[in-house]
Amino acid sequence: MDRSALVETARDALEQCQLGRDGERLKSPPTLDNVYQVNTNRDGDPVYVPVVELTLATEDDPDLDAVYRLAAAIFRRLHPHFRDVHVRQYDLECTYGTTSWLRWDVTERRISARPQDIDVLTRDASFDDVDLRERLEDLDDGDDEIPPVAWGETLGEWDYYHDDSGDWSWMGGFGGLG
Repeated sequence: MDRSALVETARDALEQCQLGRDGERLKSPPTLDNVYQVNTNRDGDPVYVPVVELTLATEDDPDLDAVYRLAAAIFRRLHPHFRDVHVRQYDLECTYGTTSWLRWDVTERRISARPQDIDVLTRDASFDDVDLRERLEDLDDGDDEIPPVAWGETLGEWDYYHDDSGDWSWMGGFGGLG
């Protein structure tokens, strides 16, 4: 499956994601930031990082139990569409705080999970959001760049999500290649 098809499939999956009572904790539905191609596997196939943005409707630190329920629902919905491609990690970028014309005080945090952690979530009915959180917290070594990351700093696409797809057409808007 090519990257554009993965992006479209992921967006469709997020639109159909059932968030239950925790959906009220969001300012807007989850959105796909992108499916970044970050490398090429030894077999020649691309390696991807799907990144989902979640804007929480709180100005204070969020209830992490609720955030993990949301994360589990989102990861469960996305993972089946990525089972047949190489995925380095799934990133959920959470934003919360105050945004207005007069004040911009936003916090960004990230949950990053490896495919094997999400695979357990989708295949084992007894493994739930609580188990996912415990696993990520146990395995998180404090390095916010290397998954798993239980609740760490976000990584800007310019800093981390190097686009290895060879498609530089997006530069045309900046007066660059084109």
